[in-house]
Amino acid sequence: MKRSLFYIFLITLSLSLIGCLTVETKEYSFKLKEGRSGSGKIKYINIMHTMDSASTVEAEYEDLMTNYLNGKKPEDEMPGVKNVKKRLFEEDNHLCGEITFDFDDITTLKFFDYNGKVWAYSLGGGSFFGGSESYFTSNGTFGGENMPVIFWDGNSKQFEFKTTVAQNDKKNESLLDIWKMKNDK
Repeated sequence: MKRSLFYIFLITLSLSLIGCLTVETKEYSFKLKEGRSGSGKIKYINIMHTMDSASTVEAEYEDLMTNYLNGKKPEDEMPGVKNVKKRLFEEDNHLCGEITFDFDDITTLKFFDYNGKVWAYSLGGGSFFGGSESYFTSNGTFGGENMPVIFWDGNSKQFEFKTTVAQNDKKNESLLDIWKMKNDK
């Protein structure tokens, strides 16, 4: 019995130490070249540590560097991307990230082609860096809160949209200061 309680305690402790990266907003841009192939870019604006987690800012920064920037986590979550380039940079006093890539078939990236007449992208599901995404703006037509899908004309070759993920408030702390400190060395 004591051993079972000990293991339950260890599992609970382990889960509580899991950190959480988040961003304020994300900007997506996809461009079709031939058929369904093309290139894409995702910009992560204001990368932050969620203060609700038991993890430290330093641990979150290491996770960002190890798993996202130098690791394959984004690629693993976007099947079919290739020629991936990633970078971190400061913009408007925020730590931002950007990933650019090519793809052979845009439908592997949550896009749906309805008989060449309509393109659609579903905002359902989770987001890189935790949290769920909410529609902000696009060059398409948004289906609304009850149908979180963006639609474009079937002839469209450029798909752009912006989402919000987390608020820049007291529950979240920017990783800009630690990034500056680590990159000034």
